[in-house]
Amino acid sequence: MIEMLTLETSFYELKDQFLSDAGSSVVLLGKEFECDGAESKSKDIKSYVTSRLWFTYRRYFPPIGGTGPSSDQGWGCMMRCAQMLMGEVLLRRHLGRHWEWRGKSEKPTGDYLRILKMFEDNKNALYSIHQIAQMSVSEGKQLAEWIGPNTAAQVLKKLSVFDAWSDVAIHVALDSLLVDADVHQMATTLPDDDFIRIVQEDGKVNDTLSSVAAEERKESNAHWRPTLILIPLRLGLTATNPLYLKAIQGFFSLPQCVGILGGRPNHALYFVGIKDDKMIYLDPHYTQNTLTKSASCASFDRDSTVGYDDGFEHAAEAVEGTVEGRESAWDEAGCDATFHCPTLLWMDYKDVDPSLALGFFCRTRDEYEDLARRLREGAMSSEEKFPVFEHIEARPPKWPKFKPYVGVKANLQMNEFLDMGEPNYEQDDAFEVLE
Repeated sequence: MIEMLTLETSFYELKDQFLSDAGSSVVLLGKEFECDGAESKSKDIKSYVTSRLWFTYRRYFPPIGGTGPSSDQGWGCMMRCAQMLMGEVLLRRHLGRHWEWRGKSEKPTGDYLRILKMFEDNKNALYSIHQIAQMSVSEGKQLAEWIGPNTAAQVLKKLSVFDAWSDVAIHVALDSLLVDADVHQMATTLPDDDFIRIVQEDGKVNDTLSSVAAEERKESNAHWRPTLILIPLRLGLTATNPLYLKAIQGFFSLPQCVGILGGRPNHALYFVGIKDDKMIYLDPHYTQNTLTKSASCASFDRDSTVGYDDGFEHAAEAVEGTVEGRESAWDEAGCDATFHCPTLLWMDYKDVDPSLALGFFCRTRDEYEDLARRLREGAMSSEEKFPVFEHIEARPPKWPKFKPYVGVKANLQMNEFLDMGEPNYEQDDAFEVLE
């Protein structure tokens, strides 16, 4: 197998000194780690980051749309970051907060495997690069065009309505404004059953929702659906304003934090934590072969990377024999290792692009009420008291009503159009004869 590392020098920037400095802690997705110089603490931090799902560039997957690209290298980095954030949400939804990976010694099973399959590189996986790229077209993008944090948020919102298993509501708070009433309405509104798709255990999308499943779903979500809140922001004109550093530090300390979609200009990264003014992230700019039924999971070698050359790194070529006749790409211990990054990366806060999107996940109403209370009490207050975003309880009286997104009807009535190929079609009926 050939792997290509398309990272900048920051891939190797993290030194032991970064974690051994006493006096400040590392905060990762709402979990705090003390830095006292102990090696065990450093291992805990690295283990926690490695446990997060890591989605990178892939190649040799089925062409998107049948005739499109078979690799997302060079254009899919923000889409991969969106996958990482959504992956963290699904881990919390089904496996609990701060879930940790067991390592390469065991093959993936249960809900963890089911989550991974939802991100496979094929059109049948709900959160695949195929689905995200094609849904981006509905946001005015070209197929295989780079997208920004706001577009990524909108795409996730549209895809989530088809995931009846997770049943996560996604609210995108626009105009740097979080309205409690809008979140409550989104979290208590169910998508219509006539277009809901169930993501099955095999990762495929089913076109029907059984009456039993629909009834169970309505009963279990009568009060509150697990809700992901995405807030696209711009924290500066050409560079991130240093006055917001304190607010970003506070953001990562919140238990509802699920990370930031951001990066450098046209270089997307998924930020998962912070230490002082160092932003810790997962980087999708690493090209790997896709997992297919004929590809060996075990052919990924983490220690095969070689020297740096013009911003690109090429792993040693190690093409291993494929396993013919295999029923699954997930039947080996360690085959999920390519979805967990072994390296801790960071960059300076001042180098972060000002365009980003914050993510909060609230499984219950109480969790959202706790988040709203923390925000009111200044958990994300910035220097000079400049708010990162506005937070209000309800819309002003003269504002338009909020309309929660529940999907697009699949069954459109087209009675006003006639098929000219139908046997009973009469051409004269389509025209008016003028005397």
